Amino acid sequence: MQLKVDCITPAQFGYLDKMLDHFGSWSQIDDICVEGGKVIHPLLMRYPKEMIVILRKWNKSKNMWKRRASVVPFTRKVGESGTFTKEGLELCENLVWDKEDLVQKAVGWALKDMMRGNKQKVLDYVKQIRRAGVPATITLYAIRDLRGKERQGVLNIR
Repeated sequence: MQLKVDCITPAQFGYLDKMLDHFGSWSQIDDICVEGGKVIHPLLMRYPKEMIVILRKWNKSKNMWKRRASVVPFTRKVGESGTFTKEGLELCENLVWDKEDLVQKAVGWALKDMMRGNKQKVLDYVKQIRRAGVPATITLYAIRDLRGKERQGVLNIR
């Protein structure tokens, strides 16, 4: 799939959706979702509206790997760019109460990287969900880049 990513158009997104039904590990999901010429990242850059539609679908899936795949694309350079902060926060919000540890970690990872691109907005959101009592896994991943008083300020929220 990586070799033919340039040939994938929204017309084939149904196949991509069905393919993810057969994934069974975080490494498979992360491998196709992050930047670096894989699959989801270049498709998000090329077809942002269409990819956001499929990510929203995955975000509500019973399949935990699809739920993870709905937020992992907002890590690294995509998150740091600030381009998709609104969409990334929307999808993370839907998963902050997810029971699956690997989904929680993906949410925290996405928040951490989106904070690099839109610090105040994402930091305010992290504080808000911390106050609501979301799993610590999410907030601890989200604040990995924070240091000193800024980090302690989030951790002191109960």
